[in-house]
Formats: sequence, C-alpha cells, structure tokens
Amino acid sequence: MKPVLKAALRPRICVGSSETLAVQIAQCPRCKQMLRLMWPEYILQIPLHRVVSLDCPGCAKSFSLIAADLVPVCDGGEQYVPAVVNQLS
Repeated sequence: MKPVLKAALRPRICVGSSETLAVQIAQCPRCKQMLRLMWPEYILQIPLHRVVSLDCPGCAKSFSLIAADLVPVCDGGEQYVPAVVNQLS
C-alpha cells in the first residue's frame, strides 16, 4: 500500500495504480468501539445530510448516522476495526 496522502477534510489512501480510498471513522453507539470506513473517492462526494447505515462487528448491532458525523483520519486508520456499510440513503 502506498503512503497516506494528507489533504484537508479528505484523507486518502492510494490503492493499486488508480483507485483512491478515503478513510473515515465512526463510533458504535452501543459498544463505543471506533469503526473504520474506507470509501472509494467518488462516494465521498455524497451530501453531508445522507444517512449511512452500518453493521458493528464488535456487538453485531446495526445503526445509522448522517454522513456529517463521519470523522476523517489522516493515518489510514489501521488501529480501528473495519465496518460494513449496508446502506446509503
């Protein structure tokens, strides 16, 4: 994996030769575990009022939050547990 590219409000990770992923974190409201989301760069363009539905791997609870609540990280977020996005609405 190539090094993290730092950019204001939009941290990115280069994958392969062309795809760029943005890394953001969210906290599970039940178990308080910090979760990592990795998005293709084009998805990061979603409006901040969109609802993101997630599955927490720690407690197996599904929860939703608005995109504005996602926190960008600059270091790739490897210390956080990966989460599965099950819906954008």
